Amino acid sequence: MPAERNEFNQPSYLTGRQLVAKVAMGLAIGGIISALLFIVLSFIGTMFTSAFGQSSTTFSTANPLLPLILLFIGFLATFIGNIAVAGLYSLFYSKKYYDITKMLWLLFLTNGLLFFILAPVYILFGSQIETLFVILGFHVLFSVFASASQIEFTSNPNYAGSLFMGNVLGFAFALLIYGLIYKLSDGSTPQEKIYLFMLLPAVLGYTLIPFGSGIREKIYYKFYELGNNGFYIPSPEAGMETGWEEGNGDEVNVE
Repeated sequence: MPAERNEFNQPSYLTGRQLVAKVAMGLAIGGIISALLFIVLSFIGTMFTSAFGQSSTTFSTANPLLPLILLFIGFLATFIGNIAVAGLYSLFYSKKYYDITKMLWLLFLTNGLLFFILAPVYILFGSQIETLFVILGFHVLFSVFASASQIEFTSNPNYAGSLFMGNVLGFAFALLIYGLIYKLSDGSTPQEKIYLFMLLPAVLGYTLIPFGSGIREKIYYKFYELGNNGFYIPSPEAGMETGWEEGNGDEVNVE
């Protein structure tokens, strides 16, 4: 373990156990969200199945409310999950994730903006049921990515660039696997496609995005220990702190 560090001018450091713990928490949250969606499917799954049509080649929906239902499902799944992530980070990583109130308000703002931005997209593709489920998967993955980046930015803004790149890496992993699942589902039944498209994005997003971010964080810290700190962006607090420390060491002769 490195010595106690100054939060303002050093990058975040994750031990191997902390990285495993983050991924495990993400997997647990993704599993809980998927379980909640499974319960929803048990009540309204027939609506989705009938929208797929009698054959797997028919993708027309007769229910005009279906796009809005999926939009609300995507919003609730991501908002609840991201709030849970922020709460757990605040509980177990209190030295870093210190401002839970700020994180909660920003998460609400981010997910609310995504809701209104994606609403026209859901409505535009309302007659293409399979495309709607793909949009739902992207909605979940992108919301987890945006919220994870936001959580990191509020905890250590001086390394926003490095943290963003780590989350991009995790998001790319999740999106790639989701795309592969989509391609491999061509021969599946409508019921199987519904479960794949609705249940897997939460597990992928909440698990792989923290994994990618944590791996990037550990790699960057190794470069930092070697004297390379290329992504450091001084925040106002860091600049004021540095200026105050320098000012204490110098006396100005005004005579």
